[in-house]
Amino acid sequence: MNAMKLGWIDYSSEHKNKVMAVLDLLSDKGAIDELGIGLVRDGFADVLFPGTSTLQTRAKYFFIIPYLMLDLEKERHSSPGEFLEKLGSMEVDLIETLLRKDAEGVIGARAGKKLKRKPSSVYWSGLKTFEIFKHDLTLNNYAKAVFRMQRNKESLRSLGNEDSDDLTIAGSEYTSTYWQCLLPESNWKEKISMDLTFNEAGFLKDRMIKSRKSKDSLLAFLLQQNPSELEKIDDFDAIAEVFSLPDGLSDDYSMAKNFSTFIAGANIRYNVILSNHENKEAIQEWKEWKESSFIKNEFLNFRYQDVLYRLKISNPLLKRFLSEWQKTALSNDETLIDELLIKREIELKSKERAKLYNTKFYAYEEGKWLGSKKLQYRFRNSKDLMVDIFSGLEGGHA
Repeated sequence: MNAMKLGWIDYSSEHKNKVMAVLDLLSDKGAIDELGIGLVRDGFADVLFPGTSTLQTRAKYFFIIPYLMLDLEKERHSSPGEFLEKLGSMEVDLIETLLRKDAEGVIGARAGKKLKRKPSSVYWSGLKTFEIFKHDLTLNNYAKAVFRMQRNKESLRSLGNEDSDDLTIAGSEYTSTYWQCLLPESNWKEKISMDLTFNEAGFLKDRMIKSRKSKDSLLAFLLQQNPSELEKIDDFDAIAEVFSLPDGLSDDYSMAKNFSTFIAGANIRYNVILSNHENKEAIQEWKEWKESSFIKNEFLNFRYQDVLYRLKISNPLLKRFLSEWQKTALSNDETLIDELLIKREIELKSKERAKLYNTKFYAYEEGKWLGSKKLQYRFRNSKDLMVDIFSGLEGGHA
């Protein structure tokens, strides 16, 4: 088959960032979504681990980005575009600085100066979720707002008015009206590390626990538990085995966990079909999935409709697929099951792009698996951020 090529008209940097976000998600192995379950996966991830993404690597970026922007707010810019260009250049320059210090989790470590998806766009939603950035603005609109305020300040200066605190940005010390953040030291770039200081770790933990959009989340709950217990957990399904969750949170967690088990068989069977029944691991896991206690006792009564209602998902095609999956999955007719999965992928992609419809073009590679076996809802990415916070609070980097 010919490789698919994707193009778009680049109207703005904001539009480009949205497209790059989609492409980055598609390139992430755990985010591959051949059967259109991403709406549920991402919906639960936003409920349980708000402000996070699969592209986030280290908690330090929640400070690096504001520090860079606070520095830029002190400068004058000829346009919002110049502000963003300077920001991008500064982000790229920091890659080499961090790598020289053997830092782990540096975004752009491989791409270097060719990095397209900058940390500022990866972390922007999180900065707003945790109310570190205080306004509901896009990155582009923030740049425009800074530019307008600088222009207004210049106008006031020309009229001899130097007394407006709200407009004191360009050419001043850190007095931004946009950020609720620790202030960087003047030489912070020289001392930069991917490790959080004690104060940074405490501040970020506080923001994740207290901000309106995350205070009742699983992320906030786990940040208040014993770090050594959290570090032992590598799988989303094991969280409730270690911690006793409060009622409301327990309901969301259980629903997400059960949905993961409910739909896991579809991804397992997908890999069986894709390998032309050569994937022995997938064949064994398919057998084990059908014999699991959830499948035997709860599968037929699982209310996937409650999942869609909880996440405010109104997608008729997804609802129909989940209904057909529930009716077909436990039959002994694997031909019907396979036909359902093939039909679903064609529905999403077309016959030309559907892998299951074109298995003759795919040679099975031993050990290859497409997609996640179980949904993790960004737990592992969030755990990395939490471990950074706990490490900083130990005082080793204070």
